Amino acid sequence: MTLDNPLANKFSTAASQYKQHDVLQRLSAQKLLQQANLTGTLLDVGAGPGTDFGAFNAINQVVAVDIAHGMLTELTQQFTDYLPLCSDAQALGLQTASVDSIYSNLALQWCPKLPQAFCEFQRVLRPNGECHLSIVADGSLAELTTLGFHVNQFNSVSALKQAFMASQIQGDTWQSIDIKIESIQVYFDDLRSLLYSIKGVGASFAQHQHNPNRPVLKKQQWQQRVEFANTLRTEKGIPLTYQIAFIRAKRG
Repeated sequence: MTLDNPLANKFSTAASQYKQHDVLQRLSAQKLLQQANLTGTLLDVGAGPGTDFGAFNAINQVVAVDIAHGMLTELTQQFTDYLPLCSDAQALGLQTASVDSIYSNLALQWCPKLPQAFCEFQRVLRPNGECHLSIVADGSLAELTTLGFHVNQFNSVSALKQAFMASQIQGDTWQSIDIKIESIQVYFDDLRSLLYSIKGVGASFAQHQHNPNRPVLKKQQWQQRVEFANTLRTEKGIPLTYQIAFIRAKRG
């Protein structure tokens, strides 16, 4: 399946450099994997360049889904036994009741129709199958707002719960939906690297992308923001704070 859209092309182009800028992704993956119950056939949604599930002896197959061919190319070079699938969370193209567990780390905030994605998760999960997800949530990137940059809106906990409730199909229900918010702070040497890092998690700082009538920052304006960002600097660097929703949902 080939997905020809700007987002997929963007991620494919960035695939080879992705690991240089995935600090947040690695931190959230560590937390998610510590609490996840992953067994049998595992579906990794938004797999990117791949996650090592070697610590989970109960997994017998990993199906790695991503919208970007470039990411899957990177993944298969390192994880040769994973089954790559170029697909979308909202239309997985998998058989009903074909997977035992679902993992997704910081990918679903890209999804425009979360209830549709969760409906697909419920469809492909076997009874008692579990989802273990991390999603960027409302309240993230406060430092960017302070600096005067535009920040995309992320879902609140209540919106995430509503998306799960709306996803229930044909009398099937989620046995349990547990959502916890944790703050994760990452640090950067300079403003440019900070701004580059947020692209991979569906945030935005480029005001003109959302409003063509807004001018691109002039050199003097950019320098002012660099100086302002440096006033936020700590011993570890310039901070950026994310609110991450860690979700564990069990299918009925």
